[in-house]
Amino acid sequence: MFKNHNFVLLFFSRFFSVFADAMLFIILLSMLGNFGIRAIGLSIFFIFSTLPAIIFSLPAGAIIERKYLQKVMSFTDIIRFVLVGCLAIINTIHLTPTIIYIFIFAIVLCNVFYIPANSSLLPKIVKKEYLANANSYIQITMLFAKIGSYSVGSWSIKSGLSYSSLLLIVGSFYIISMIMILAVKPYHKNLSTNEPQSIIQDVKAGLAYIKLNKLYSKLFQIFGAAWLVGSSVDLYLISYLVEILERPHEDLYIITTYSLIGIGLGSFISPYLYKRINPKIGLYASSLFFGIIIALFSLKLPLAVLLIGLLIGGFAQGLFLIFINTYLQSNVEEKYLSRVYSLYHFVYTG
Repeated sequence: MFKNHNFVLLFFSRFFSVFADAMLFIILLSMLGNFGIRAIGLSIFFIFSTLPAIIFSLPAGAIIERKYLQKVMSFTDIIRFVLVGCLAIINTIHLTPTIIYIFIFAIVLCNVFYIPANSSLLPKIVKKEYLANANSYIQITMLFAKIGSYSVGSWSIKSGLSYSSLLLIVGSFYIISMIMILAVKPYHKNLSTNEPQSIIQDVKAGLAYIKLNKLYSKLFQIFGAAWLVGSSVDLYLISYLVEILERPHEDLYIITTYSLIGIGLGSFISPYLYKRINPKIGLYASSLFFGIIIALFSLKLPLAVLLIGLLIGGFAQGLFLIFINTYLQSNVEEKYLSRVYSLYHFVYTG
């Protein structure tokens, strides 16, 4: 896999983007913590971090289809760099929770375009028989990027490094990501710009494609049901960390590390299972199991039981993520891939 020059560039571009996003997440939570923000403020933060996916995911997919995928990703990297630079300046003048909410909305809006474009590009530079392995490598490395960024972010904040300095470091990661993704050649896009349909027509066509394919339709229904349960987990974990354990927001990595390790283990074994069992069985079973595990968080569990549940739930999530990404990239028609991934991102995030 790593002999493929384009895959290496895509791989590390995604790594720096994820590292920056995760580190930025810790910085913003710490900033909110300095304002004494509790459950309601955190709820508003997560609402603003999901609204862009809910509002813009479907039209974003239609727009991405007609653009060069590498240019879409590089443009979002530039926008995120500018946004982070502006926040660094504002932080030295006058920062408020409202500004942080608006900022996270803008950052996530960039990801609404970046992530589907990135996922759509992978099958264009990796052969079909290697997609499961490629997705596994990417998923595992991205998890280590998150764990590392959470730890680095927390340590940097506690060591006294200013928020503005940290934000500038994050911004530099976005620039590195942009340089690498622009080096992936040739440039690819899914649809010809000469096709006459409007964005609204493209959105409708994408939804109709999923609806007519019974497997995709059922898959997204199960996926949506499981993630509907799991969507409140981050908020629950942060509230548990701050209000029960009485730890600062930047210590979120203490809890999330267990979930990320589980996802890493599931991602590691997924390529082996994907080639030996019916992918449909793997998709349905892992999604159902993940939903059941996450539903247990509605109970007031001791920390030790909670961490074990996060590890097991993460394992099921890792299996599902590799199976669904590989299955979609291997079977969805090229001209619909970005639109299908936009719906995937809509469900996963919103």
